[in-house]
Amino acid sequence: MQHPQLRAASDQTGAAQAQLEAASGRYFGNATVSAGWHRYEGQRVVGVYTPGQPGLPLTSDAIGQAGVNYSLPVDVFGVIAANRERAKQDLASAELLARQQTLLKLHQAGSDYFGLQALLSQKEALALYRRRVEATYARISKEVELGKAAGVDASYAASEVMRLAADETALQGAISQTQADLQEASGVENFLPKSTALALPDWDETAPEQTLPAQLAQTRADAARAQANENRRALYPSVSLDANYFRNQGNGDNRDTWAVGGVVSLPLGISAYKQSQAQNLNAQAAAEQKQAALRDSACQLASLKSAYQSARADMAAMEKEIAYREQIVAVQREMQRLGNQTLENLFRHERDLLDARYRLALSRARAAAAWSSAQVLAGMAPENYIARWEPK
Repeated sequence: MQHPQLRAASDQTGAAQAQLEAASGRYFGNATVSAGWHRYEGQRVVGVYTPGQPGLPLTSDAIGQAGVNYSLPVDVFGVIAANRERAKQDLASAELLARQQTLLKLHQAGSDYFGLQALLSQKEALALYRRRVEATYARISKEVELGKAAGVDASYAASEVMRLAADETALQGAISQTQADLQEASGVENFLPKSTALALPDWDETAPEQTLPAQLAQTRADAARAQANENRRALYPSVSLDANYFRNQGNGDNRDTWAVGGVVSLPLGISAYKQSQAQNLNAQAAAEQKQAALRDSACQLASLKSAYQSARADMAAMEKEIAYREQIVAVQREMQRLGNQTLENLFRHERDLLDARYRLALSRARAAAAWSSAQVLAGMAPENYIARWEPK
């Protein structure tokens, strides 16, 4: 699936990976190369002149300078390590979010697929019923011409045909809308599912702490804790080693300068301390959100399992009811043909059979949607999600 949202999630994962690499790169320090040229109002020393140095100082009013400066941090208190840990957790969160986005699109496409399949099953059942009503209407119309049936029966059959035509129009509108939703999710235009129904996967038990929201909350809590650790350690002195080398040119000659040393700095501003306190509170909040995610996941899993089991039970009941009602309709149709049953009762039984077929199709779609939602919650690998629907 090449959906823009999936590409955006992939880009965000790439950005998080780059951030991790940048955090790791801090261990190698930072180098800068510079070059400059200046003309002064008078003669100035090129480079550095120290009293007692042999020879005369080199002076010029036009001086050029080029060189390199290198600074290597010494992570005595683990600031860089904490920053790298935070970047690792951010990358883990981005990967989980990318998987969630993929699963959400698969779920949307799968739900639309089974919803469309249910609508097509309803359309097929409605078409069968309409053919029966039209055949009954044609038979009664002939009987009315022969004086064997009342005209009111023909009018009633005609009204039923018109009612079914209206139902077909509404059903076709729902099919078109679902096709549009499926196209948005899958990128396939005018897609129609196979007429044969795919087998519903069995329910998979998932622990609340293994769900995708719980894992996301865990990585965010770890990232917040690492951020608080980084801010706290940043309050300690920082140590770095510095070195530089410059070539200074002027008046046709040059003077080289270099330096090596170290720097120790200690932040004293109140802002850094307050920022550390704020990050500590953020870490506590993230830990509480993790507990809330666990509870919410457990509740959602229970609700989805109940919906799945209810839909499966409804499917089993409707399959038996359809078999029973088909027999009833066959008997009622023959009785009506022989004049032992009213047309209204026959159409009522036909409608009951149609409703049972509708309900079977919808129950199947509800079971599929509940299972699919559970896999989004569980964070199933996208390739495994697709494989579960494939026939074995």
